[in-house]
Amino acid sequence: MAACAIDTAIRNAVTAGADPDYIALMDNFCWCSSNESERLGQLKAAVKACYDYSVTYGTPFISGKDSMFNDFKGYDENGNPVKISVPPTLLISSIGVIDDAAKAISIDVKFAGDLVYILGETNEENGASEYFAMIGERKKGKRYVGNAIPQVNAAKNRSLYYSLYKAIKGGIIASAQSVHRGGLAVALAKSAMAGMSGMEVSLVGLLGNVSRNDFALYSESQGRVVVTIAPKNKKKFERIMNGNAYALVGTVRTDSVFIINGKNGKQIVRSDIETMLNRYKSTFMGY
Repeated sequence: MAACAIDTAIRNAVTAGADPDYIALMDNFCWCSSNESERLGQLKAAVKACYDYSVTYGTPFISGKDSMFNDFKGYDENGNPVKISVPPTLLISSIGVIDDAAKAISIDVKFAGDLVYILGETNEENGASEYFAMIGERKKGKRYVGNAIPQVNAAKNRSLYYSLYKAIKGGIIASAQSVHRGGLAVALAKSAMAGMSGMEVSLVGLLGNVSRNDFALYSESQGRVVVTIAPKNKKKFERIMNGNAYALVGTVRTDSVFIINGKNGKQIVRSDIETMLNRYKSTFMGY
């Protein structure tokens, strides 16, 4: 959990255009009673991850806030003793430096014909994912967790983030979207909706170890970014990304149709931006 939070915070900053050499972190621990050996062990593991990954990424912690012993001890309506504890939670915030704010990178796709790349590897790491939670709630009324949780390879991701930043500095990146909760399906959809442009992508060339289309779409593997670039920058971009995991997966369309082709090349998703946007906004109706 801690490693994923740190990697995501750093990746989000770099994706927006922040210099990897000028990123700092802040932590916010919201924990339950550390008098219990299991909870203390979890806290120790999370703190160790904060140390290990901040050192590897070169991103110091400059501040934070800890809220410990978030437990309620009392009685239920029948007078029986009851204890309610918050789940151990760690929020990581990042702050970075962008030399020229006018060159910050947004998530919206820009031009029809632009190439769509996925940086990083997608593996079968759906444990604790939004996808498993949804499936569990629909089938059993309770979130599934799973076993294969995302692992963070900080050294590999750090190299990718520096290359991405070099491409951003070179004016090559048209749009960039960090892949996190919801996986590739959500990241691709958000970029398309933000630009109100259709997109067609294929999972055939997706890098990593994933056997199923749904796992490929909703895995929450760390270290991934969706970017779009102008076709004229293809060679320059791939030269910069050499040595990192990346794959050209599709293009921005001239219309508003959103298509995803599966690992066997057959179409598995077809929608349009207006429908997607209405469904996306429907969550907030009444607020």
